[in-house]
Amino acid sequence: MRACRRCGCACAVIAVHGRTRRAPVGGGWSPAPAGAQQMSLNDAHAYAFSLATTLMAAIVIFQAGDGTLSVMPASEYDGDASEIVHEIDPFAP
Repeated sequence: MRACRRCGCACAVIAVHGRTRRAPVGGGWSPAPAGAQQMSLNDAHAYAFSLATTLMAAIVIFQAGDGTLSVMPASEYDGDASEIVHEIDPFAP
């Protein structure tokens, strides 16, 4: 280790010597595992309430075109309003 020229603190540089053994990461989300199970309505509600209280943001539970349920922040949902099953707002009385 050596001292940094800007602030004088100790710092270390980690570098790879040689080639790595895996392919470069392409960015984005990894694909869902094969045979992923569908989320039940009870699981979707539990996940949505947990997400709403963690993020302190409105969360929607919606039904996708293939019939599966999913959960996401309401601000990011741009689908059809008729597909929304429930909306959870952590600030609602």
